[in-house]
Amino acid sequence: MDKSIAGYELKCATYRAEHVSEDELWSAFAHLFSSQTRMVSSYKYGFLKSIIDNLYNVDEHLTLTFDQLFSKFGEIYWNLILKYELRQQAKRETYLEQIIRNAVAKYHLPDGIPYESLSAEMMIDISHQIKMKCKTNVVGALYGDTKGLFYSFDKRGEWLQINPQMYEFICKHKVTIEKLNYYEWAKFLESVNDDSVVNHLLSKIDESAKRNNLSYYRDILFQEFENRCFYCGKRVTKAHVDVDHFIPWSFIKDDNIWNFVLACPECNRRKSDKLADPKYLDNLIVRNTNLETESYKGMENYRRDRLLKIYSWARKNGYNEIWMPKKKVEEY
Repeated sequence: MDKSIAGYELKCATYRAEHVSEDELWSAFAHLFSSQTRMVSSYKYGFLKSIIDNLYNVDEHLTLTFDQLFSKFGEIYWNLILKYELRQQAKRETYLEQIIRNAVAKYHLPDGIPYESLSAEMMIDISHQIKMKCKTNVVGALYGDTKGLFYSFDKRGEWLQINPQMYEFICKHKVTIEKLNYYEWAKFLESVNDDSVVNHLLSKIDESAKRNNLSYYRDILFQEFENRCFYCGKRVTKAHVDVDHFIPWSFIKDDNIWNFVLACPECNRRKSDKLADPKYLDNLIVRNTNLETESYKGMENYRRDRLLKIYSWARKNGYNEIWMPKKKVEEY
């Protein structure tokens, strides 16, 4: 990596803990996206997206592991490189591209296979290789380009801890920061790719994160808790019921059991990308208490107060249309 990139050689660092204004936090992102920062590859954009997509997977100390981050990082780039054939730097392949193409050869995978079609063992192997290679520079580089305000990190311990001020700030302005990142990322990709592959770049970046098969969650929720639509109360069968992201996937960008409810197809279709009325949030909190009691996978970092904040943050990010079913709701 170019030695003019600030922070890239750091093995560990601590975020600036002094109180700063929102203007200073915006300034950190303005600096990241400005011409003053060096971008040899697209890695910093991808790493920022990996953090944003993991915002609601942090533990009580706002910490994420490198395994969490580089699993998402690998998923994003797998689809950008193989599905959309986008180069990530000028002139030559990045190490990341080499790792992904070598994995295709190693596992004898068909051309263009989507990330979600890989086995769990393949995903773990690929993300581990990506982590070991890419953590060397990208973690420190993003730290430096956000003026030390974003996070603390330790490469040996393989963890990253988000500055609480920055965490609250990003959650409040998530959609705007996400769009800025996509825009600058797309501009960079346009500069290193042929015209034939740069159509609809913003959509390609946004869609690089996979949406999982939700049948596993459908089975758990139907068997343990629900045989009625969460919203209208209509009785449902396992064969005719949808898994709904209570807080829309377009905001969360992740699949978490604490955010899933079962909905009849009509309610799921009508609710679409909207927030449900706050009274359903109360019902979800009650349901999640049961999930916590059963210790289901995916509930490790669930917090009631965080769910309430995510709902509030979604409204601040433009999810203002509040939805209710037309039918009378039966008691949950």
